[in-house]
Amino acid sequence: MFTRQLQRFGFFIIALLITTGVDGQQLHSVFPPGGEIGTSGSVTFAAEGLQGLSAARCSHPDVSFTKGDGNTFTVQIDDHVPPGFYDVQAIGDNGITSARTFFVTTRRHVIEVDPKEDEPDQIVALNSTISGKITKGDTDTYRFSASKGDKLIIECWAERMDSPLRAMLELLDGEGRRLAINRGYFGVDPAIAFAIPSDGEYIVRLHDLVYSGSDHHIYRLDITTGPRIVFAAPPVVEAGTESEVELFGWNLSTPSTQQLALSSPGRTQRGPGSDPPDAGGSVRSTPATADSELGKPLAFESASVRITPTNAAPKLPVRRWSASHSVDAFPYYFANADVPFLIAVTDAQVATARNNISPSAAQPISVPLDIGGQLTASDECHWYVIDVRRGEVFYLEAYGQRIGSPVDLDLSVLDSTGNTELASFHDELQNIGGLRFPSSHLDPEGRWVAPTDGAFLISVRNLIGGIYDDPRRVYRFGIRREEPDVRLVAIAQPESPTGINVPRGGRTVLDVLAFRRRGLDKSICVTARNLPPGVTCPDIWLGPGVTKAPLVLTAETDAARGVSALDLVGHAGQSSLPSHEPESDSIVQFATMIHSGLPNGSGRLASDLPFAVAGNAAIRITADGHEPRDHQTYGALQVRHAPGGVIDVAVRVECFQAGHTAPVKLTAIGLPDLIRNQTATIPAGQDKGYISFYLPHSLPVGMYSFAIKAESSVPMPGQEGKTQDVTVVSNTVTFEVHPPMFQLDLALDAPRKIKRGQIAQVNYTVHRVNGFIGKIHTELAAPGRVTEVGRLRGRGVTSVGQGESGTIQVIANDDAELGQIPFLRLYAVGVLEDEALFHGSCFLPLEIVE
Repeated sequence: MFTRQLQRFGFFIIALLITTGVDGQQLHSVFPPGGEIGTSGSVTFAAEGLQGLSAARCSHPDVSFTKGDGNTFTVQIDDHVPPGFYDVQAIGDNGITSARTFFVTTRRHVIEVDPKEDEPDQIVALNSTISGKITKGDTDTYRFSASKGDKLIIECWAERMDSPLRAMLELLDGEGRRLAINRGYFGVDPAIAFAIPSDGEYIVRLHDLVYSGSDHHIYRLDITTGPRIVFAAPPVVEAGTESEVELFGWNLSTPSTQQLALSSPGRTQRGPGSDPPDAGGSVRSTPATADSELGKPLAFESASVRITPTNAAPKLPVRRWSASHSVDAFPYYFANADVPFLIAVTDAQVATARNNISPSAAQPISVPLDIGGQLTASDECHWYVIDVRRGEVFYLEAYGQRIGSPVDLDLSVLDSTGNTELASFHDELQNIGGLRFPSSHLDPEGRWVAPTDGAFLISVRNLIGGIYDDPRRVYRFGIRREEPDVRLVAIAQPESPTGINVPRGGRTVLDVLAFRRRGLDKSICVTARNLPPGVTCPDIWLGPGVTKAPLVLTAETDAARGVSALDLVGHAGQSSLPSHEPESDSIVQFATMIHSGLPNGSGRLASDLPFAVAGNAAIRITADGHEPRDHQTYGALQVRHAPGGVIDVAVRVECFQAGHTAPVKLTAIGLPDLIRNQTATIPAGQDKGYISFYLPHSLPVGMYSFAIKAESSVPMPGQEGKTQDVTVVSNTVTFEVHPPMFQLDLALDAPRKIKRGQIAQVNYTVHRVNGFIGKIHTELAAPGRVTEVGRLRGRGVTSVGQGESGTIQVIANDDAELGQIPFLRLYAVGVLEDEALFHGSCFLPLEIVE
């Protein structure tokens, strides 16, 4: 049908590839941004930074793209693909792009055409889905016929399809008189639900709010009388348990309202009556029964259904914004509806708020529990009562904005009278994902410790009620004990939309974000599974309290070119020791950045996260954070890291192009916030250098990972004398921090300068901790060297018993190099039974002067 429509409207779409010299591969838009089930058609990919467009992919395996003549692609949508929203990417010689949303519909799919002088309005049939775009100053109009009593739904999808369009939607009668207008119903995307007053023609008018536009301001426009679910009560159901759910929306009171269909992982099942409508739009709503309802906005209808959900679906055919990473959900397919509706699922018992609008009518609750409620009235507040024992710890969390409800919730814990507030929880302001993946939201959550035995009240209210009642104000309120949990999300590291591409012989880096919940403070391990041959990705660790760490993919020089999907899993634990038993795995979710340059950023969850092996690396660096230290007394030492120590990272440079003589600047990425970053430079012509980091006394014990970033320049192939700047990353450096046995610190009077040929007295203090009573031997050191460092020599000191201080004599040779020696430090080893087991250091900022 998609192909027939193209022929019907007398035009053919040519795929367009826009390439410029940028670092990332970004997909700006796909047009048309969707298609009809069981059809094929042509699409346009508008990409930046991509060379040699050759293929495209979709997160659903049965939506395929075939390259045609020139840059034309034909998309084929199999007839069993569930309606919904999926991710697509373009693929070229230099890799894969970022993602854009592609919809699949059961309705007649119509593509916008340029208006003619004598026909300014495009004629469409009722029950159509339209793909269009708004260029600057453009206004699109569509004319259709409707009958008296038709319950019409007009919905524009723009922001929910990764488009920058801020749509304004109007419904006009055939004479151009405005009947309804909307500029934001589902977030910023508008919708109109209206009872048609009489037989005749009607017009839908669509434009940008500020008359902006471009080829990337695409939209999907639904003009239908079919069912549309808006919200559910309760908005959450218990996994594996049959639950009754009241669905609210428009056109739900059809003979097939009791039919339902649920999706299970890998398959979608439709119930009777849920087959796609025919081309003429056979799905009709029940006409309005009273003339008084005509010409007015539609009231909500409801349908009661019974649902037995399985586990949350790993891939959801619905676009999900970034903060909903903590919401487990599955898609629900209402009979004849064209858009799946997400219903949250929980492992706790679910209750419904009932007649609890005052403290005296507070609803008793137990733990653990999830509760669904509606704050319909503008000033409505729901009350709950719980009996607790002193010292019990609870985690309270409310969901509103994260489940699409137009509320700003507030949680309060009060005494049994309701007069004294003991705790209050508000918006989640922490934005771990930054501009790429904005994760702050308006939903409250927090920890509460019961101060005494007895009963306490909990209130749930909406801070932005306004002056009108609105039944859409549903919420989910959960209460748990201190049961640690984490949600992990992986996203490309650049601060702009880009695909994930690994050059052969090189590496690329992603960020793993950890959203710690309910008191989780352990280290978290993330593992990559099912990687293609020639691609490696070592495990990484996010240390206690760490919320972001780099994950590095490496492709060998002989790795096959191609595209694969990442498969990551995480678990919380304490160490990498063989005896460690990991807790249950947590599947890592994926995310993509949509737009850059916005004040608040723009990112969302993604169905999957593909990466491409493409191109060849010009330079590669390899980092080793476990190089033995050669000690003149104790031999080669494997450092056991502890707070108050230094981790040295040896970095080797390998250039795949002859003639590389440029310096290489080093710095770290993904360091825990408590560790201060450093810079170092490997001089031109050298292939090895060091960069070191001090581990502060406040660093918690645990496992950590970071990587090294290198900036240099390499010859441009085929352009003699010209170079290009490159930025590459190393493999990850993972290390374990153990409890310290002593703390080594410079004395306040330690010298900061030393003259050539002179001697400086460097005083220090050492404080034994954690029951250590062995001797401590202190030397002068730098990365890779102990005692003799860059024509400086130090005379080591051994402390025994409870010695708390010492002095090292530092001698500068007459020909010592002027300036500071990078990462010079005092280095101490704690000795137990004549074996150096424990290590501690402190940097010595000593400058050599004339």
